[in-house]
Amino acid sequence: MENNGRYGIKAWQVFVLMLLSALLSAVVVVGALLSGVGKYGITARGGDTDASLISTLLADIKDYYYFSDKAPESKELLRSAAHELVRKVGDPYAEYFTVDEFDDFQNSMNGNYKGIGIEVYKEDGKGIFVKRVYEGCPAAMAGVQDNDVITKVDGVSVLEMEAGPAIDLIAGEGGTDVTLTILRGNELLTRLVTRGDVYVKRVYTEPINNGIGYIRIDSFTGKAAEEFAQAVDDMLNTGAKALIFDIRDNPGGDLNTVVTICDRILPECTITTLAGRLVDPPKVYKSTGEKSIDIPFAVLINGYSASASEIFASAVQDNKAGTLIGTNTFGKGIVQTTWEVLPGEGYLKLTTDVYLTPNGEMIHEKGVAPDVELEQDAELDALEVYFIRRDMKERDVQFNKAVELLSGMIG
Repeated sequence: MENNGRYGIKAWQVFVLMLLSALLSAVVVVGALLSGVGKYGITARGGDTDASLISTLLADIKDYYYFSDKAPESKELLRSAAHELVRKVGDPYAEYFTVDEFDDFQNSMNGNYKGIGIEVYKEDGKGIFVKRVYEGCPAAMAGVQDNDVITKVDGVSVLEMEAGPAIDLIAGEGGTDVTLTILRGNELLTRLVTRGDVYVKRVYTEPINNGIGYIRIDSFTGKAAEEFAQAVDDMLNTGAKALIFDIRDNPGGDLNTVVTICDRILPECTITTLAGRLVDPPKVYKSTGEKSIDIPFAVLINGYSASASEIFASAVQDNKAGTLIGTNTFGKGIVQTTWEVLPGEGYLKLTTDVYLTPNGEMIHEKGVAPDVELEQDAELDALEVYFIRRDMKERDVQFNKAVELLSGMIG
């Protein structure tokens, strides 16, 4: 699928200039993905036949392959075999990581990168279109803006260049500089950007309007719990009488994070239950009720709200704490766990457990149904929520419905 639009098709088809592609998967790392219940000390194991087959293959390649001096080293072959073995399991969420790949994965989940902090797409014969500049990142501090078009990088034209090489010119080591020639409207500008640490925020807010505040959670990873708590506190301190929590397009994240976020707004109640291969007996996660909010709120959901988002949505719904508005969620009710297979060699991420709603329902491949079902404006449905809220908020029918509902509650 090509990305030729101003906004693109969600975030799946964009390039993120942070040294690695990152739009978030619905899992967390080390310990249970979507569980946070710790590392389980699983060790490599297998029968003699399994080990001898691999050993024999490696030995035969080394001894009998005519061009063996040009073949990859045994360690590289083993890593390739490990990737393919895990891929063949049939678990769409399973992965094998080398140590370097795992470090990159952790950074993407934590929201930490090296780069300049922009999200872009490329069109043939044209420059690099800046879809989004992440707040507080090097590009933003250098004055790069959403909708800028990068035409040159360090004096080299990228107009006819393929997307990959063009983006490679912008990416680079932390602490180094890159000069961007930018077209903004009819104005040609130059911006010097120092590559460095990039942290992608997870929680965004909009000013209170008619007593209603808006808080969007892009994922339940990184510092989302701290950002969310601060956002709620700020809203309450500035007089919010009702809140809208937006988890549309939120692919999930860490169980501990979503539990902490639920604990900030829900009364004493059950949030979710984890059960499966690594949790015996099942573990119940509860809200303490110590910091619950006592104002009405609505939660916006859609078909891209997945995993930890569905824990959040079902906890709100089953405990009758707020109103879900939008469309049925994705339906990912399974949990991935990541552990080190062998010291210094690599990591395995595998589906190990499931989670249940407070009412004991399993939502995998089923999802969470909204209390108020409402399709988005058809012309906006393919757009990321960020762009809808930035440019077309008056057409956001799901948000408008939440405002209507909450306005009736606060008078």
